[in-house]
Amino acid sequence: MQSLARSLRIRPIKFLQVLQKRSNSNSTQPSVSPHVGFYKTFSRPIAKVLLMATFTYQVAYWGWVKLEKEEERAAKTEEISGLEGELQGLVEGKKTQSKP
Repeated sequence: MQSLARSLRIRPIKFLQVLQKRSNSNSTQPSVSPHVGFYKTFSRPIAKVLLMATFTYQVAYWGWVKLEKEEERAAKTEEISGLEGELQGLVEGKKTQSKP
């Protein structure tokens, strides 16, 4: 029973030592070209800036379209009320002419 407990205690340590040896053996990595290094360093900030610019554009565009629709609706409502007033005047004028 004690030998089983000893072997279980020793194994994680050996496993960690093997992992450390493997990670140390890969420490000599080939040099990275400046082009690749630039994109490794700045790809996330560039992506964030592009996404925020797209988002800002979409919000501004949505606001602009909303204001244009409200302006068109107000113009059409004004035109409709003017035409309704004109129609009401014509209907009343026709009634006064037909009553003699």
